[in-house]
Amino acid sequence: MVLKLRKVDRRHFKSSINIKRRRARDYYYAAISVFVVKIVLFVFLLILFSVSYRLFSTKFKNITAPVRFAVPMIILLFSIVLLYYIYKNFRDIRDMHKEKDKAR
Repeated sequence: MVLKLRKVDRRHFKSSINIKRRRARDYYYAAISVFVVKIVLFVFLLILFSVSYRLFSTKFKNITAPVRFAVPMIILLFSIVLLYYIYKNFRDIRDMHKEKDKAR
């Protein structure tokens, strides 16, 4: 009786280095995508702030000043917080890029 040798299934012998590189590349591209979305949201918030400030300062003069400017200030506060997170995301992307250059 002759036993046939089975071919080795190479799918299970993938290099972990390639998997780590692909994962790092995916994280890098995901971070860039999130960065772009945050910038678009920041621009939208600035436009919303300018429109709401103009609207509340001209149309609603019978309301007291703190109540009238509460909505624009809340929008401005959110845009400042978002600006901090944009800066933090930019730092992360820069660090990922430096690590990617070291790996080459």
